[in-house]
Amino acid sequence: MVSRLSKQIQCSVCVGDFTDPVSLLCDHTFCRQCISNHSQSCHLKLCPECRRPYTMWDLRSNRVLRNMVTAVREHLSEQQALRDVNVAACGAGARVFEEPEKLVCSDHQERLKLFCETDQKLVCLICRDGERHQGHTFKPVEEAAEPRKNLLLEPLSFLSKESEELQALMKKQTNEISKMEERSRQLSAQISAQFEEMHQFLRKKEEEVKKTLAKEEKDMIEKMKRNRAEIEEKLNDGREQEGILRSVFETDQPDGFLQWWTEKGLDFVEEMKEKESCCENNDIASQTTKFKSAVKSVNLTPNSLFLGLHETHLQFIAWKEMLSFIKPVPDHNVIHDCHDPYLRVSSDGRSVIRTSKKGIFLHHKDYRPLARTHKTFQSGQHYWEVDVGAKIDWSVGFDGGSISNLNKDIGLHLKHNQGYCIKEYETVTEIDLTVKPRRIGLYLDCDRCQVCFYNTDDMTLLRTSTYPSSIPYSLSLSPGAYLGGKNADPLTVTWN
Repeated sequence: MVSRLSKQIQCSVCVGDFTDPVSLLCDHTFCRQCISNHSQSCHLKLCPECRRPYTMWDLRSNRVLRNMVTAVREHLSEQQALRDVNVAACGAGARVFEEPEKLVCSDHQERLKLFCETDQKLVCLICRDGERHQGHTFKPVEEAAEPRKNLLLEPLSFLSKESEELQALMKKQTNEISKMEERSRQLSAQISAQFEEMHQFLRKKEEEVKKTLAKEEKDMIEKMKRNRAEIEEKLNDGREQEGILRSVFETDQPDGFLQWWTEKGLDFVEEMKEKESCCENNDIASQTTKFKSAVKSVNLTPNSLFLGLHETHLQFIAWKEMLSFIKPVPDHNVIHDCHDPYLRVSSDGRSVIRTSKKGIFLHHKDYRPLARTHKTFQSGQHYWEVDVGAKIDWSVGFDGGSISNLNKDIGLHLKHNQGYCIKEYETVTEIDLTVKPRRIGLYLDCDRCQVCFYNTDDMTLLRTSTYPSSIPYSLSLSPGAYLGGKNADPLTVTWN
């Protein structure tokens, strides 16, 4: 089929593939240079195929055929590459054991026609009658080889299945890389569109963000390609093993097979088995055998490109450099006091302060009342900034209520006698901040179940926390303990 296909793109003059093919009025086609040389060498211009007269004005470029020649060449190259791979695989298996004529007894120069079950080795007829093998059990090589060849069925089937699964996994990984590249292109377009409104003033910032995206894309693709290369390596290793086993399994040379089996084959198969499933002796096992799986040792690296705040609130970050031109005005009635007498919320719903009460019934002097937003959030991405100023005791975060007596809150806290800490449900972790923030940025990504805290003076990421399920969260603020009036300043939502 390949030869017939290649003949269809051959010029009848040079007997090579068409180069810049042109057609005559008789529909015969030749290379442009070939028909030009033919025309110059002959007094009468006759078609080399049908001998019909023609003129140089009759030559017409055949673009369709030119494109077909290129496509056929690529197809033939791919077919040849596949044949080379198959030949290499078969060749690797064919060299597993020696040729039959070389398998002769070193002592008697006779063909090795028997297999000594006692010594597990090939012997000749003279060896059988010798003193060294007295009382031993012998079988013809054909009879001895058959049950041992059957031991290859299971690992051969296993390797075939492994190859199919690894190949499918490699295709999926390639698809994930394509998705990731497409995702990167979409983000790049989104970044450009957002910066267009402030293009002249913010060109430098735009290039910085694109460099970040390019680095993320490069790192992710490199990681994915490394994973694909690992999958491909395991696939090739499995194919090589499969080729070896298939070649020896399909051989019609039982003596050669037994030579290979005793010298390499048994160890080869045992090495494929998981340690706990290996037999303690070399007896033929009938139970199901577990083999070392290459599929289980690799994982698919998914497309997970995400720029976080730079993706969903890019314009806001850029505007931080233009604060002298921006007057952010939050929505009214952002927070409410939850009917706690120890809190007082401003009329515009943006600020909350601790009242002068000293504690619940004068017992809990460090009582820290909590204010929340009216609205809860369960989807999308949301961002707030809270001015904490010079307060010495406060907390900001998100409250998911209480389920089964387990508080579903995530917050950043400053306690006057302990310092900074992160509270994630019931877990409290102390953190060391080299710079004391005066304004905290809170980023809630409901789609990825993620919470981020920022120092908005320079947009430094202070902490990223995740929560296990998509539950409705509300912004929560605590002005902290009263501390005899030393912590009376309000918490103020300056942006949302």
